[in-house]
Parts: sequence; structure tokens; C-alpha cells
Amino acid sequence: MKLKLKDIIAIAVVTVISFPVLYILLMFLTGVAHIEFEQKKETPQEDRKVEFMKQTARKDSLAELNSRTFQALQKERAQIENDRARLIEQQQRIDMMQREMESQYKLLQGERTKLENLVSRSDSLDDKKVRQLSKVYAAMRPAEAAQILETLQDDLAVKLLDAMNDDRQKAKIISALSTEKASRITRMMGL
Repeated sequence: MKLKLKDIIAIAVVTVISFPVLYILLMFLTGVAHIEFEQKKETPQEDRKVEFMKQTARKDSLAELNSRTFQALQKERAQIENDRARLIEQQQRIDMMQREMESQYKLLQGERTKLENLVSRSDSLDDKKVRQLSKVYAAMRPAEAAQILETLQDDLAVKLLDAMNDDRQKAKIISALSTEKASRITRMMGL
């Protein structure tokens, strides 16, 4: 295909004219260029009003924010005070219960001491009676003493025999006992 000079000139003119148009269109599409329309300039008095309104709006929003913060702090302070009062009350109850437990403990210690004294007195009385009885049985004939020991419980019989000082008399009394009773008593005595 052969191009004529007229065609070449037409192509060149179209290219030269369309290139800036396409270039500007491409810049708008990519966002590099944009059109700004001139706004009506406000008078200084209007500027002051707008600035005053902006400042007032900022102050109002700060005041509202401060008010909300203050209210939140007040709620938190009230909650802390309630918690503190509750903790103080609980601590007072715990202290009272502890004092009560200490007094109960002291009372129990006193009662325990009394009981221990009574038991020791009772034991000393029992020991005294056992020694007296053992002297009586030691003075008896072995057969008579054995007959009485047969009727007693084994632990009491052991105590009576242990309290006797004369080992020969003990042996005679044990030999006069029934074989069953004698074996039980000697086992309990550790002989």
C-alpha cells in the first residue's frame, strides 16, 4: 500500500492535534491532573465567624469528652469506695471471728487443763486404791487371792499383781489361778 503525501499530511495533523488531547485525558484518568473551580472568597468577617464556629465546636467536643471522662472517673471512684467499704466490713468480720476463735481456744485450753487435772487425780486415786488392794491380796493365802482374782477383769488383776512387792507371793497367786487366766495375765504382764 502506497501512501500519498496528502494521506501522510492528514495522519501527521491528526496525530499532532490528538496527542495533547489524549495526553490530558490520560492525566485526568490516572488522577495526576484535576480541575479546580475557584470558590467565592469569603469576607474577613465571615472568616472570623467560621473560625469562631470551628473553635466553639472543638471546645464543645472537648467539653463533652471531658464530661464523659469525668463521669467515668466518678463512677470508678464510687465503685472503688464501695469496694473499700465492703473490704473494711469483711476485715472487721474476720477480726471479730478471729477474736471469738481465740477466746474459744482459751476456754478449751482451760477445760482441757481441768480435765487433765481430774484425770491425773483419778489416776492417782486409782493407783492408791490398787496399792492398798494389792497389800491386802499379798497378805491373803494364795488360793483365796487367786479365787478373787478369777472374778476380776484381766487388766485390773495385772495392776494388782504388778503393785505387789513380793515376787514369791505373786508367783504363788498366779499358780493358783486357772491356766487360761494365768496365761492371759502373764502375757499382759510381759512375763
